[in-house]
Amino acid sequence: MEEKQQFLNEYEVIKPPYLHLGFTKDELMLKTFLMLSIIAVASVIIMGVDAFIHIISALGTVLIVHSIIFSYQKWQDLPITYKSPTSHMVAGMIVGLAMPIAAPVEVTIGVAFVTVLIFKYGQGTLVDRKYLNPAAASKVLFLLILSLIYIFEEPLASGLLFHPHHLELNLFTAEGFKNSMWIFQRESLPFLGDLSATQSLLFWQTHGWIGGACGVLVLIVGGIAAYWLRYKWRIIVSTLVTMLILAISIGLILGGDPLLRIAFHVFTGSVIFLIFFMATEPQSTPMPVYSQIIFGIILAILTFILQLFNVLGGSVIALLILNIATPFFDKIVIKTPYGHKESEGGV
Repeated sequence: MEEKQQFLNEYEVIKPPYLHLGFTKDELMLKTFLMLSIIAVASVIIMGVDAFIHIISALGTVLIVHSIIFSYQKWQDLPITYKSPTSHMVAGMIVGLAMPIAAPVEVTIGVAFVTVLIFKYGQGTLVDRKYLNPAAASKVLFLLILSLIYIFEEPLASGLLFHPHHLELNLFTAEGFKNSMWIFQRESLPFLGDLSATQSLLFWQTHGWIGGACGVLVLIVGGIAAYWLRYKWRIIVSTLVTMLILAISIGLILGGDPLLRIAFHVFTGSVIFLIFFMATEPQSTPMPVYSQIIFGIILAILTFILQLFNVLGGSVIALLILNIATPFFDKIVIKTPYGHKESEGGV
């Protein structure tokens, strides 16, 4: 008994992160789902019924998979992996919002299915941590498969995750960049009239990721969620700041409208939505403070480079690459052992 008391006196006992925040894991997931639902409602208003179908299909898929696995584990008297569906609800919502509006619903269902079965249950069971962001990993897997299909069956290119017309964009000159922004311009919208590419990218996107339909709204809701739910804000800030610097820099170097450069490089759905709701996933991103900053900076640089070469959804590829490197990022900063009050490390 004395040894136990001595241990408690010498070492500070740290509770799990979600308890330290003041709410349970289920509460964290439900509140995250609430934040995502605000974005989902706006996306349906902007992009229409197709966005609703994608979101509902993804949510329905993950809940069906969860129910089947939960029932099987209970029937076989096995340890229940996920007692609550809240984590899968968030995963399903992220999948739905991370899909291009032009993608077939069958692809959304497939991505949702793989997200839950392989990259949540499978990854969590076979290894000791989630090395890869589930939604990003399953989406990149489908991207590779569909790209191969496109090579052999060109008619399938229309509406898939891979868009051939992206290859026609020229982002390396001021004139080429301006002419490439036609895909974002909107004409004769109800109550809004005509929107320039800049205005559309900020407020009313009908092209690209469903979750990025209103970039400014994602910025506001994501900021509230990051503060309220204690997301890894250093990743968010370092990624956003780096993307801003890169966008402004290339605008100054090449010329053209700097605001349009910022709107495109920062507020396309695949960037702004991913930064807040995918790049902050707890297990697949670094824990040390300085490692999170480095993670965010490199994420922005890789995303920016992929954008310049017309991989407009390249942020998920960049995130996946950095997910794989996360164990290395966790070791960059040497942590002070438990029991020492001051830490010379970055945590």
